[in-house]
Amino acid sequence: MIRAIVAFSGAVLTGLQIVLLVIGREGICLNEGCKIVDGFPKLPPLYYNVAGCAYFLVLFFCFLKGRRGSAGWNQFCGVLLLAGIASEAALLFFQYSIVGAFCSYCLIIFSLILLLNILSGLRQIFVSALIFTAVFAVLLSLDLKAVSSSGTSLDAGSYARAGEESRYPSLYLFFSETCPHCEKVIEAIGSDNTCAIRFNPVDRIEHFSLPGTSLFPGYDPGVNVGFLKNLHIEEIPVLVAMEQERTVILQGESRIIAYLSEHCLGGEEIDYGGGSQMTGRSFDYLPQTQVEEGCSVEEDCTDSGT
Repeated sequence: MIRAIVAFSGAVLTGLQIVLLVIGREGICLNEGCKIVDGFPKLPPLYYNVAGCAYFLVLFFCFLKGRRGSAGWNQFCGVLLLAGIASEAALLFFQYSIVGAFCSYCLIIFSLILLLNILSGLRQIFVSALIFTAVFAVLLSLDLKAVSSSGTSLDAGSYARAGEESRYPSLYLFFSETCPHCEKVIEAIGSDNTCAIRFNPVDRIEHFSLPGTSLFPGYDPGVNVGFLKNLHIEEIPVLVAMEQERTVILQGESRIIAYLSEHCLGGEEIDYGGGSQMTGRSFDYLPQTQVEEGCSVEEDCTDSGT
């Protein structure tokens, strides 16, 4: 009976998530990792929650049938639980290795499936632990991060573009709508902009109010998160300027606005300071930056601090 209650709790939780998504509200989540993770799948989160709710309902029904002593139903429950733990192993690896952020809602679902396996006996515990370890170990042995990031243009992560593509330099601004420092950088871009600026968010965007921009609804924020992770950059805003002879990366509200003012808004030439250093990555030039006036990629930011 306990297993049936746990399965029903999972169905209620995923069902509530479905309702929240359908009415346009934010889903259940205790951290910003959910927004980041949700930005990677090709299908909307609603579809995955519908599948999850159906999964827990089937388990609930099977557990009730299994209480009558039917070996067939109990075996079917065991197979479903093993399939669930294998899927969760892949999802946890994805969050750990590819995204670099954990979704609290996903961890709750994983805990429910793990608990159901534990409640199903020693044999189920052993087999589920073996499958989880095997799936995670195999995925960990593959360099999926490099595969996912190689050959992927930053254009795929662009939500909007200001200016003409033929203009130089071509700029990519990595930002979040919850970061006030990012908002100030965007506000500094006016109608006199002469650069092609692409706006690459690290999460899903609900509001974007810069006039005169072209929007790209099919953008993938996962491309942007992966790009920053590969460069070990953990704070935004970040500006990537692909100039004709070099690529410049700048962090921090003031330095980005200064660069935009000089190169795109008709301002005077500015000494950014900090020198420069060569890197072994795919960028020719990477200015040293003192991280200031920025927000964490994985957490919301307020005006009171970085």
